[in-house]
Order: sequence, then structure tokens, then C-alpha cells
Amino acid sequence: MLDQAQAIKNPNAKQTRCVKTLAVDSRLALTGTPVENRPGDLWPIFDFINPGRLGSPKEFTEYTKRLAEQTHIPYRPMRELVRPCILRRLKTDRTVIADLPDKTEMKAFCQLSRKQAALYEQAVPALAEQLHSAEGIRRNGLVLSFLMHFKQICNHPSQWLGDRAWSEADSRR
Repeated sequence: MLDQAQAIKNPNAKQTRCVKTLAVDSRLALTGTPVENRPGDLWPIFDFINPGRLGSPKEFTEYTKRLAEQTHIPYRPMRELVRPCILRRLKTDRTVIADLPDKTEMKAFCQLSRKQAALYEQAVPALAEQLHSAEGIRRNGLVLSFLMHFKQICNHPSQWLGDRAWSEADSRR
């Protein structure tokens, strides 16, 4: 049994290749998020539990691209294809999970330290400058790259700087 199966969403990752070499009679995958970012996240999980059901990675990518082009409920055929292999329980279904409490949300605002704020303020114009001359997929890549930079700065400045100066004062909690 593979728990947190979304961890094998990259079919070329070492952990995915390792898990697929297990010699077992049957396989089961558990995950609360089989699709995190794109439909292609589903393929490695199914390749683990039922190899061939979704075709090759290339075939599955082509299939999902064709589905995405449809205007009315585009992914319904894919849902029907995987439905026999998925047990999905919804938080809204009280007959399935009667003891699950209602979802509670609590907003917590955290101020940046001076160092974090300074790095963030430097990164924003750097992104704007690079976006000015970028086009197409390069532009998309820049945005994703800078989102990671912003996340690193907010986690701890040393994560972004790589300076190994892990001072608690540089990061607020």
C-alpha cells in the first residue's frame, strides 16, 4: 500500500521508479489529492496500481489535451475511465463521515522581518524588469520561478540567499 500517493506524481523521480520495482501481489494507493496541479499527475499513480490502464505517458498527455479542448464537461470521459478504481469520499457527505467536523478557517497574518521585507522589495522590481522583455513560455517560467523566490524569502531569507545564516530574528513566525 502506498500512502500519500501524490508523492509519485513525477514518473521520472527516483522514489517513483523505486516504488514501482516492489514485487507484490497487489497494489493500493491512498491520496487525498490525486491531481494536484494538472491531469498528468494522475498517470503515475495509475501506472503504479494498474499499469497500462491509462496508456503510456505520451498517450495520456495527448488524451488529456484533447479532453481540455472540449467545451462541455471536458474531463467527464477521464472520470468515467478511472471511477472503478477510485473510492472518493466527500466532506459534505455526512453518511460517509459522520464524525467529521465542519471546516474551520482561521486567518493568521504574519509580518515580514526587515530583512525579508527588503529582499521582497528587491525581488518585485527584478521580476517586473525581467517580465518586460520576456515572452511566451519564458515569461511563464519567470513567474513560477519568482513565486518560488517569494516563498523562500517568506520562509526564511537564508533559504533564498543560501548563506546558511539561520538567525531566528530574520524570520517572523
